[in-house]
Order: sequence, then C-alpha cells, then structure tokens
Amino acid sequence: MYNRTNFYQQFSKTEIYSEICKDYDFVLFDKHFVDVNLSLLDSQSATPRQQMADRALKKTYFSAVPFYYLKFLTEKNPTTIYDLGCGWNIFKKYYSNIIGVGPEDPQHEFYNADINDYVDKHFVDTHQNYFESVFSIDALHYHPLSDIKNIVLDFYSMIAPGGRGWLALNAARLVENDTNFIEKPTEFIEQYIKEQLETLPESVLLLDIDLSCADNWMDGNIQIIFEKNH
Repeated sequence: MYNRTNFYQQFSKTEIYSEICKDYDFVLFDKHFVDVNLSLLDSQSATPRQQMADRALKKTYFSAVPFYYLKFLTEKNPTTIYDLGCGWNIFKKYYSNIIGVGPEDPQHEFYNADINDYVDKHFVDTHQNYFESVFSIDALHYHPLSDIKNIVLDFYSMIAPGGRGWLALNAARLVENDTNFIEKPTEFIEQYIKEQLETLPESVLLLDIDLSCADNWMDGNIQIIFEKNH
C-alpha cells in the first residue's frame, strides 16, 4: 500500500522527480488533496489536473502519487503504456512510451491525446486482451456505483496475457450517477465497494479502497493494479 514517507524517500532520488520539480512549484506526496488551497484553482480549466498545473496561477501543484502506481507498470519495461482518458496527457512527458487515448478535440489548447477515441463499450469490445500495459486515472467512473464491478472487469479484460494494468476511480463520481447511493454515508459506500470487489481475479497485485477523502478528484480513492497471468 502507498506509504507517503517511504515513497518520497525513493522517488525523490529519481530523475523524473527532478524533472517534475523543474516544472512545478510544489510536488505533493499526500494521498488525498485535503491541504491544497482550492481558491487558487482556475475554475475555467477543463480538468482537475489542468487546474493544478495551470501556469496562469501564482503557484502550481503537481501530485507525485500516480508515479507510485505507475512503477508497477514500468518495472516490467513494457514497449508501450496506454493512458485511457489521458486528458492533458501529462505523464507522457516523463515516460516517452506512454500513448494517450482521449475523446477531446486534439486541436484544443489543453489536450494532447495521441489517439482520439472514447473508451466506451465498443472500445472495450475491440480491445480485448490488447494492452501490454495500461492505466486510467479518474476517467472510467462516469457510471452508477452499482456497475463498479463491471467497470473494473471491463478494464481487466483489455489487459493482454502477461500484461499489467492500473485503474484509479473516484467514488464520488460513481455515487453521483446512482440515485440509490447519493444519500448513503461514506462508510456504507466504502463497505459496498469492498464487497463488490472482493471477488476480483486472483491476479490483483494491489487493491486499495480508501474513502477517508470521499471525493478525491485528482488521483482517485479506489486503486487497483492487475497482472494478467493468462
């Protein structure tokens, strides 16, 4: 599981960390964004990660937390790593073998996807056992919470045998799309998610469900890392 102190000690020695420090004023290692001054964010930016990394602001923030999960993918030295719902495609700057997939207009000033496509049912059906290495951060959760297991299994189905995948979801977006859960307390929702995901394939390397920050809009509060053995 993610440990802020341990990961900082490891990651702060890397070349990637040095590059991030050149690009942003503050590099954050907190698992949840409870300490960020939200008044500094530009509400006109299109996504939370753009808000945190908008040079029009007086200060810029960047989360190092995704790199903890990305190391599970990069340690197998894959030829390509796909970022589904890449938005700004920001991680490509630090890993040249990332291929960003996003539905936005590639000509839009904020977006830089390599492949312009929606990750919908057709995309899932046509990419079965396809990706050697793949991740998605807070992009595949615009569905009812009651569908969470299907969302996770659809993502898993796109990983090629021998490949790895990391899926991050934010529970608040799932709840917003499910009237059965909108009035439920966080503890109830967290328990429901754990029950739904307790029978995932045996190739789960990491399952971290932590709703102590109920709306972790940047990096998600449901983290799953798969390795598909066959």
